[in-house]
Amino acid sequence: MLDSQQILFVSDDAPSISLKLALEQCGFEVVFTQDFDVACRQLSDAAFDLVIVDVARATTGIEFVKRLRGTPKLNKTLVLTIADWGTGQATLALTAGADAYEPKPLSPERLIAAVDRLVRQRVAKTAAATNVESSQR
Repeated sequence: MLDSQQILFVSDDAPSISLKLALEQCGFEVVFTQDFDVACRQLSDAAFDLVIVDVARATTGIEFVKRLRGTPKLNKTLVLTIADWGTGQATLALTAGADAYEPKPLSPERLIAAVDRLVRQRVAKTAAATNVESSQR
């Protein structure tokens, strides 16, 4: 995993200590907020590598994902959504532009694996784009 990456965790419920510690042990700085408007301001003010959005409040969470994807400065930010299985929230979040989904309850191991997958995909895409640009010169 890459060093010093920042994650913004947006949820009605504070992430468990074990989830936060697991992310921090992998080199992430984790910022938590319960307010979607505050999250938008934080994303505008600082560079986050990933946003984890709990879409338990489906309309607010889904609207937040849509808002991110509709904001040019933020639309490339990785978005991982979490929601209860079988509620349809995952489908709504992915349709709104989320990059991935994990069902609740989350274990630290599953969360780290999901974050790692997303970060590796981003690194691979960036490397591929750089190679294409280099070959076109």
